[in-house]
Amino acid sequence: MIAKQRRILVVDDDSDIVELLKYNLERQGFKVKTLRDSDRAIEVANSFVPDLIILDIMMPQPNGIEVCRKLRTIKKFENTYIFFLTANSEPYYRNAVMNTGADDFIEKVIGLRALTYKVSAVLKKQFIIRKGITEVTIGQLTVNRKTSTVTISNNIIALSPPELEILFFFAQNPNKIISTEDMVHNIWGSEIYLFDTSVEACIRNLRKKIGEGIIEDIKQDCYKLSAKNVLRQSRAHD
Repeated sequence: MIAKQRRILVVDDDSDIVELLKYNLERQGFKVKTLRDSDRAIEVANSFVPDLIILDIMMPQPNGIEVCRKLRTIKKFENTYIFFLTANSEPYYRNAVMNTGADDFIEKVIGLRALTYKVSAVLKKQFIIRKGITEVTIGQLTVNRKTSTVTISNNIIALSPPELEILFFFAQNPNKIISTEDMVHNIWGSEIYLFDTSVEACIRNLRKKIGEGIIEDIKQDCYKLSAKNVLRQSRAHD
């Protein structure tokens, strides 16, 4: 049986960015449709039915935020991945984007390689990267990015910001094998933000704080969060 070719819609009025994205994504085997005219985005999305949509913010009306908001009101796009690639790095724009139901926000200054890596991660490796979701619960383990808290059986555990982001990514992808490279690119977007040795240090600290058996070694530089061990650890805290 031939696997379905995954589809990506790119909406950006920067022709250079559009052509570069199209070239790199098609090289990875995706079917890519591009638009430089945002007022046709909803119409084209309805006919093309993409698995993932990439939007810019600052486009002639409607802007990317308005397009995202409209897409999320259409049933067939409720769970479609929507990534923003934008030159606007201010917190105001990031918050506005995430409040419309987008899944990630990637800055153009660091972004094309990071974006193509994340697209491959969600469409090929089937990782979940939904930063619009603020809380994940497995058994009695709850990780909340909005309040920066982690609880096990109502016990609050203090984590550093990198530890929290790593645990949140693990919690969104339980029982999946995750490499340090996967964590660096999919959480922070580029290897410049956190080196592999720092990831390993964070994992060592997480094991001390939440329990040794929850994050398992699979092979060198690869780990997984064991859902059954989360449940076991939760009972141990009762």
